[in-house]
Amino acid sequence: MTTQQLTYVIAVAECQSISKAAAKLYVTQPSLSQYIHSIEKQLGVQLFDRSMNPIRLTDAGELYVSWARRLLAMESQMQTAIADLMDLHTGTVRLGASPFRMRCLLARSIAAFHAEYPQIHLDFTEADMRALRDRISAGEIEFAIGTGSFDEKLFHVESLAPERLYLAVSPLNPLTERLPDPLTAEDICNATPKFLRTKPLPLEQLRDERFVAATAGEYDCEDLNAVCQACGFTPQIEYSVQTIETVFAFVCANMGIALLPDSLIYYGNIQSHPNYYLLPDNISESSILLISKRGGYLSKAASAYALLLKQLIDVGTWRMGGMSFGEGVPV
Repeated sequence: MTTQQLTYVIAVAECQSISKAAAKLYVTQPSLSQYIHSIEKQLGVQLFDRSMNPIRLTDAGELYVSWARRLLAMESQMQTAIADLMDLHTGTVRLGASPFRMRCLLARSIAAFHAEYPQIHLDFTEADMRALRDRISAGEIEFAIGTGSFDEKLFHVESLAPERLYLAVSPLNPLTERLPDPLTAEDICNATPKFLRTKPLPLEQLRDERFVAATAGEYDCEDLNAVCQACGFTPQIEYSVQTIETVFAFVCANMGIALLPDSLIYYGNIQSHPNYYLLPDNISESSILLISKRGGYLSKAASAYALLLKQLIDVGTWRMGGMSFGEGVPV
């Protein structure tokens, strides 16, 4: 089996369509269809059930794709280990994050890393944490950036930075008349005297309010439910939207209230903000995590990028200083 064979079958399995896979692979549909037929003939089994729409993997196809992913991951890890011998002069960093993290936290660090190591390719995957867990386990990415809970037997988890949730409310919302003086984005980013004097707002006071939450990803409906239930109530979700950026837009349009992470406030490059309210530590504090496979190999390039990211977050700036990076090691 060649790398091309493995890649082509996986693409058809993921797209559930030969035409869509062909477009993704930049080949013609007839040639890809013939290619898949030749693989099936070589194996003596059908990999896809073409009687269904969309097409589905057969049992043999499921087995083939499972092993194909492992083989491609092993090949990638071999190439990474060989690249490490070049001492950061070549190689690929394979990382994953949610679209929110990629835009608000990682974009500038990726640019800074590329400026320092232009020979190293950064290959990133945007997906929710559930999908990223699977990709780490399969060896398809070296590590991911995000939040959540992880099985320590399967994953190595390192805290990159603290993160805090704030209640966000539009200034036009009548609720503001019953709430204490709000914090501004400037108060939060600069830790002003007003920020330091502010007392947390008990979230249970808002049990009758309408919330906006994302349907998937970090800080989604499930996370909102968990936080509110810890305060003794189930939130009334007025709108379920796709991303945390859309949640922010709905709050600004006075279509509900929401819980938003401070990384969106710090790094979102947002011009106009809603009112923010401090929440108690026990329900609002979490950590931005670097998640990798337990026992996996983290390349020198990946170690270098992870350290750069942590240092940029620690100093609260995107300026690069004189940094020395560690060796690639098993984690």
